[in-house]
Amino acid sequence: MAELKYLPAGIRLHLKEIFYKFTDNLKEYYYFNFADIPTGLKAEKVLKKENIKSIPVPNEIFKECGVAILTKEKEKIKQILKKENIEFEIWIYEDGFKKIEGEIKNISCKL
Repeated sequence: MAELKYLPAGIRLHLKEIFYKFTDNLKEYYYFNFADIPTGLKAEKVLKKENIKSIPVPNEIFKECGVAILTKEKEKIKQILKKENIEFEIWIYEDGFKKIEGEIKNISCKL
């Protein structure tokens, strides 16, 4: 289970997800997944000026916890994350989630 210091971030992400589900079609985005919560939050901070959405990682990608970055600008976001040495996987939704790029060996709720 995630450490208590990440509880406010988790609540914020869940509220954003609810809002996005009512105002947007989240199935049209690329989902960037990260190895752990701190890495996902770092990516969110690095990308805050870009056209992204951040939500909890969907259970179909990883059941435990995490931060997912959603974007329609896959190549731009990839380049920024690579420049910052942030490891990621990219998923899309096509009749369920499918990984299309990247391989994180040890995805965890590591804090």
